[in-house]
Amino acid sequence: MTFYTTAELAREAGVTRRTVMHYAELGLLTPDQVTASGRALYGPYALRLLRDVLDLRALGVPLDEVRDMVTLRRATHTVGGTYRRDWTRADIPLTDERLRVLHARLRLLQEAYARQAEGLARFDRWLTKRFTGGEVEALDPETLDREALDGPEDR
Repeated sequence: MTFYTTAELAREAGVTRRTVMHYAELGLLTPDQVTASGRALYGPYALRLLRDVLDLRALGVPLDEVRDMVTLRRATHTVGGTYRRDWTRADIPLTDERLRVLHARLRLLQEAYARQAEGLARFDRWLTKRFTGGEVEALDPETLDREALDGPEDR
């Protein structure tokens, strides 16, 4: 199995080494191995977890809930990222109340995404039509606002 150094993990995730170190200090990322010289090494699944942390933070999820989500994922997956079918409730060091909070947060995120998915896809199609191939045309703010809100297909 290949392990990442802090710098390699940061480079793969597109963040700074300091960001990885900060999340490690907060307990959001934990090294899968530590060398005799004290160098932190992260397994392949750590990259997925780091990206999850970045995404969840971008969505406004509080750090304590992000930490709980990472804890839950680590308890149910191997260092390589494979789902562990043998996990038990005892493997998850979170109270039922914390799990209920996570469940509620995930439902809110999924509902918000579902509400926004069609509009975002429509806006992406509009932008793609306007900015691919040929010269980019000047945008009329009034047209942009109307089409972004209504979508060109709705008129």
